[in-house]
Amino acid sequence: MKHLPIIALAALTLSACASTPYVPTLYDASTADVKTIAIADDALPEKIGANELASHTGTAQAAGGLIGFAVAAAMEGMETSSRVGNLAEILEPMGFDAEAEFEKMLTTKLAAAGYSGTNVIGGMRKKRGPLEAFPETTADAILDVHMNSFGMQKAKTGEEWRPAAGVTVQLVSTADDSVLMDNVISYNSGVTGSNKTEGIIVMSPAADSVGYMKIKEMEGPVVVAEMRKMMDEISTTIVSLLK
Repeated sequence: MKHLPIIALAALTLSACASTPYVPTLYDASTADVKTIAIADDALPEKIGANELASHTGTAQAAGGLIGFAVAAAMEGMETSSRVGNLAEILEPMGFDAEAEFEKMLTTKLAAAGYSGTNVIGGMRKKRGPLEAFPETTADAILDVHMNSFGMQKAKTGEEWRPAAGVTVQLVSTADDSVLMDNVISYNSGVTGSNKTEGIIVMSPAADSVGYMKIKEMEGPVVVAEMRKMMDEISTTIVSLLK
């Protein structure tokens, strides 16, 4: 695969920066009349990632405005197979099924919020991206959660590895395919697939979260516990957007 030169990447990023800022679609429960919600399956990437960002914003600004952002953006999301492999080796004995646990959290919290008939249904995705086609369901709406990134991450060089996720979430009416809610969440500078930051929900790990300077120093039970905290906070935030 050929890679774009930095100049081309800078041009693409400058063009994107000049576009209209992201504006979320806020949910209006009084007009939506949604009582049942189906959750689209396969929200998480197939593998837990291990990203070390140059910097999501700070280093880019220090490097010189938009051009600095372009250079930093070209480095974002970069992960080596050794990092991913080392992390997978640590987590494998834990039997940690992040996808299943996250779906259960959403199902439980949606039911507690008053939505009946919540269940998980399959959908047509390409490389686990946003839904390309909506599956058949009797529910009033489909909750499409897509995590562009999910795993352990250093938000800035020199910081500790902590859980991070970049999440796009939509609630789509099954009656007419209209988007009833659209939001983007960046947890611990999780990569969202866009350089736009205005309008997104920014979340940070708890003050008592445990971080590691090196992947080889990570303890499986601790990392899983920290990821569960992140998923719990993200799922709670998503459900709160539907109240």
